[in-house]
This record gives sequence, C-alpha cells and structure tokens, in this order.
Amino acid sequence: MDAYWEDYTSSEKSMFTKACRRLLKGTFVVRDRDEDSRKLYYFITKRPDPISLYFSYIGFEIVIDRENGVVMLKNCAQSGEDGKIQANRYALRKVDSMVLCCLWTLYIDRIRSGRLSRAVQISMTDLRLELDKYGLKDLVDKSTMSAILTIFSSYNLLDLEGKVGDPDCQIWLYPSLQFALNTDEIRRFVENADRRMRDLEDENEDRLTMDRMTDRDENEDSEDAGSDRDAVEGDADEDGDE
Repeated sequence: MDAYWEDYTSSEKSMFTKACRRLLKGTFVVRDRDEDSRKLYYFITKRPDPISLYFSYIGFEIVIDRENGVVMLKNCAQSGEDGKIQANRYALRKVDSMVLCCLWTLYIDRIRSGRLSRAVQISMTDLRLELDKYGLKDLVDKSTMSAILTIFSSYNLLDLEGKVGDPDCQIWLYPSLQFALNTDEIRRFVENADRRMRDLEDENEDRLTMDRMTDRDENEDSEDAGSDRDAVEGDADEDGDE
C-alpha cells in the first residue's frame, strides 16, 4: 500500500481519498450521475488495485461493472462470521424493500424497451401505478415515500427532481439499482406479487360471475313478473268480455 501511495501524484492522492470516502458513504459510484461521479468512476476503474487493497484490510472489496458504469463496495466473501462482516449494513424495512423492488422493475422495463441511456427518468405517477399494480399503493403515503426516496438517493440509487407530491416531480433511476437487491429477494418479491395478482384476478372473476348470476336472476324474475301480469290482464279481459 505504501508503494502505491508513494507512486501517486498529489492530485491522485486527493482523488484516492475522495473516492474511498464516497464509497464508504454511499456504497456506489455511478458514472452517469454527474461530472464529479464520472471523474471518480474513471479514477477507480483506471487503476483499481490500490483501492481494492486498501478496502481489503477492513473486509470490503470493490466490484466494477463497466457495461453499466457502476463501482460498488461490498463485503468480502471470505471475511467475518459466516463468510461476511455484518457491521455497516443498512437494514431495509419491508416497505423500503417493496418500493425498491418496484423501482428496480420500472428500471428494467425501460432498459428492455430499448432505451440507450443507462439513467432512466420516471414520474411519481409511474411509481404509484407500479405500487398499485401489486396492491401496495395504500401502504406508502407521501411522507413515507419522501423518506424512502431520500435514503435511496443517499446511496446513489436515484435522484429526485422536485418534491414528492408535486405533479412535476421526476425520479432519475441509476443502474446501481440492479445491484441493490440480490436475486433471491427479487424472486420472492415477484412470486408474492404474482400470487397476489392471481388472487385478485380470481376475486374479480368470482365477483363478475356473481354479478352475472344476479343479473340473470333479476331478469328471470322480471320475465316471470311480466308473465304473471300478462296472465292477470288476460283473465281480466276475459272477465270483461263475459
């Protein structure tokens, strides 16, 4: 480490310090977030060995995804109890995880639809509709949503333009979202969401069937009542003729 440090220029030492502090504070460095993040990204990816060695001393490693333009700080697989150091890990609440999964889904849908940019812009309405799709909209009010998105922004997963609740509020989603959830968490979310959607569809189908049966019964009752009236009127006519 000393050899690496002595080999740095003064400006490189400054960038090294800034890059390490940024990763410790926010976990991700996203190339396309802003110009400062771009400089840090290219500094890290151009010569990753010194930063990797530095973080290895405290049980971390860096992961570089050049295709998506993301550098991630994560626990070393060989360190700590059960293979991971459990300190310095942010525990998401259930509602945080649900919003994060919906954001991840929106990001992936936009990327698959052919967007060339790795940063994706969505509206608050898009997020609300996604939550509503899984029956979660009523669980997240404005203040809760604002707190959740602020947390995600601090970890370089997204940026907010405007205030939550404003009609023109926009959200920029970054490719770091792809690394914020592991595949098991996403699989569980999708399975639960699919089950919830199937239950809702079955419930709607049952309700529709009951409505149809009710309409049919009402129509039959109406026809029977009409027949009774016709019979009564017919009897009345016959009595009149007599």
